[in-house]
Amino acid sequence: MRSSDRYRGRAVRRGRAENLDEALAALSADELREAVRDALERLDDGPRGDLEDRLILLATRGVSGWKPPAPARTLVDDARSFIAAACRVARADPRDVDDFLRRAITASLAGDHASARAVFEVVLEPICQGDIDLGQHEMVDEVLSIDLHECTCRLVAAAYLTTPLAERADAVIAAIDLASGASYVDDPVDVIAAALDHEVPELDAFLPLWIARLEREAETGSADRESRYERWLRAAVGRREGIEGLARLARTTKRVEAARAWCEALVEKRDWKGALAAYEECAALVKAHHARGELLDGAALAARELGRKDLPEKLEAAWLAAPSLVRLARWLAAGTPSAAIMRRRAAVAVDTSPTKSPRILGLLRLITGDVKAAATLLSKAPGLGWSRDEHPGHLLFPAFAWLLGGAPAGSARGDLSAALHEPLHDAIDAFFADDTQRSEPRLSCPSIIELLEVAQVARRVGAGDRPLIIEAMRRAASRRVDGVLSEKRRRHYGHAATLVACRAEIGGGAGDTSASSWLERLRARTSRFPAFQQELRRALGKQGAR
Repeated sequence: MRSSDRYRGRAVRRGRAENLDEALAALSADELREAVRDALERLDDGPRGDLEDRLILLATRGVSGWKPPAPARTLVDDARSFIAAACRVARADPRDVDDFLRRAITASLAGDHASARAVFEVVLEPICQGDIDLGQHEMVDEVLSIDLHECTCRLVAAAYLTTPLAERADAVIAAIDLASGASYVDDPVDVIAAALDHEVPELDAFLPLWIARLEREAETGSADRESRYERWLRAAVGRREGIEGLARLARTTKRVEAARAWCEALVEKRDWKGALAAYEECAALVKAHHARGELLDGAALAARELGRKDLPEKLEAAWLAAPSLVRLARWLAAGTPSAAIMRRRAAVAVDTSPTKSPRILGLLRLITGDVKAAATLLSKAPGLGWSRDEHPGHLLFPAFAWLLGGAPAGSARGDLSAALHEPLHDAIDAFFADDTQRSEPRLSCPSIIELLEVAQVARRVGAGDRPLIIEAMRRAASRRVDGVLSEKRRRHYGHAATLVACRAEIGGGAGDTSASSWLERLRARTSRFPAFQQELRRALGKQGAR
């Protein structure tokens, strides 16, 4: 969390002042400086300190070449005295800690890296180890306005610059360990470069020593997951040896992260031929099924970018390696297939499916035209657990509703089937759904409705299938109602009521399974749940509900 985020509640909301950009452009340099000074005077200590830090940092990185003056010679001694007193009483005023850390940053900007390192070490160590209480509930950044990641970057950079080359690798690791409670370091060299405006002296001489040091630590790492030393080693090897070094690491370590780094470096260069070979080689190297599927997804992407005719086979391999609804849908829709080809692929998937997920099997049964088997899966689905990936309810129930009566806007059917009209996506795509800057190529995926339309499922639903579907929907809705009411899952009352309303909209059936008689019985046995009754009335009020 950025330190400025803690004060956002007191700040003016973005966009509240109209024409702000034009107003700033109209101000002269002197007028803007005066406005900034006035604004600083009006701010509380926290946001003021944060803004002052940013202004000083911008000034040192500007074209003027300005640097702040070196700190007083007594800075280090003052910091030691302050921390010694604070340790004796096990507490300190966070404003005083902010002041010393801010002065250490100023020393770093002024080029006095020895003083900056000494102050950072003296102040950060007892804070990160919990020897001094600053009044925080959990994390120290709750009470400090200083940017602790900036402090960590400058501490590591100071350790790098003030240590002889032969001992520099150990000093960098020690600095990261000391500040580990203040900030996370993904790549130490990146951290040093960020603090030094991307000009790291003696980097070419340091990297071999750094790599050798990390290789010794990496040999003692866990067999299950990549250690921080292996992560740092991967970054250092990539920086020094490029793609060839990343390939060597992937082959020797067989780590998923190393495999990804190699393949992604090739993708970044748009070397799709090399990426295809690397993805497939890495898929054979790694052990984790989910990673194998991800790498074979990459191979399929490379095949698509190369315009290869074996793209369907690549997508099928990814589906078989790590089955998921997304991978299945990509394979089924590969190459703009005809209805017959899609049904044939679905039949093959039913026979060779590496998963018994009712959701996936339900889709396959629909596409192959086995409505009875799909209806059976929905009928037997439990009333709870709809959020689980294997539960067929969120797919089969709205798909059945769409097959029988479409999805008119404003109806319960429309509400339920809306998600089926959206392209399927995996977890990574969902995470980056709002990231407009993510421009690298990705595999596309159809929606469930598109799959059903290509396979012409609606045309293949016969008169004898309709009672089976309606009965399956009735049972699924009843189970859902009973499940959420038995556990008092109030947040899911609305969903259960929408299922009931959807079944009521479709109508049909005969005897005691008719929509009206079933609905009346359900209302009667749930009458002691007024919150559910309210949700049910709302859902039944949708357009077309009976």
